[in-house]
Amino acid sequence: MPVTSSSQSFSSFVNGWLIRHRYFVEQLTCASSLDETNEEQQQSLVTQFLSHCLQYYQEKSSAVSLAGDNVFTFFCPPWFTSYARLILWVGDFKPSLVFKLTDSTVDDLTRHQRDRISSLRSETRRRERDVMRDFALVQQSVADPPVMLAARRVGARGMVDGEESDLEEAMEVLKRGMARAMNSADELRCSTVGKVVEILTPSQAVKVLRTIGELHLRLRELVGLERHHQ
Repeated sequence: MPVTSSSQSFSSFVNGWLIRHRYFVEQLTCASSLDETNEEQQQSLVTQFLSHCLQYYQEKSSAVSLAGDNVFTFFCPPWFTSYARLILWVGDFKPSLVFKLTDSTVDDLTRHQRDRISSLRSETRRRERDVMRDFALVQQSVADPPVMLAARRVGARGMVDGEESDLEEAMEVLKRGMARAMNSADELRCSTVGKVVEILTPSQAVKVLRTIGELHLRLRELVGLERHHQ
């Protein structure tokens, strides 16, 4: 995959992935109305949907690793709506959002489940802070004096020997750091959803994943409406 087309190729993948995603949301909606005697069927659907979501992040990781200069596109992706881009956290949904969706969707958690989710929520927020700290350090590297000085010279008088390579090296470090931050954030997103599902019963997991799936779908389907109005 050429470096210059990685984001376009991933965008094309997303189009096909959304068709499958819509199907899964429909199946989750139907399964959410089943009683607990259909637990095996619900568990099978939960497993399939998680694999479907994992495929999205695996493809995204591959695209980010090949993105080169286009890595910044993944932090403000065109396959999200303008509203969705306003609420993005390191290029996608914030992992702790899963807990809010669980609280609003499941009303029959046991005391033991609530305790486990509370513990996981605290762990996730700590890891979110770690990701943001590392992300801030990457962004801060752009403002370091050597980088800023070299950048100013581009517009002021051009670069002397060695300065261009120094700036290019600094930008490569920035792009690699941004890619690492994105991958860390995506790993946390996936692991958080997976751990929440492990705590829930199959019928509870179906309801939560349906809500997550519907939100994911709405934030992307509105892109077509935005482009139509534009």
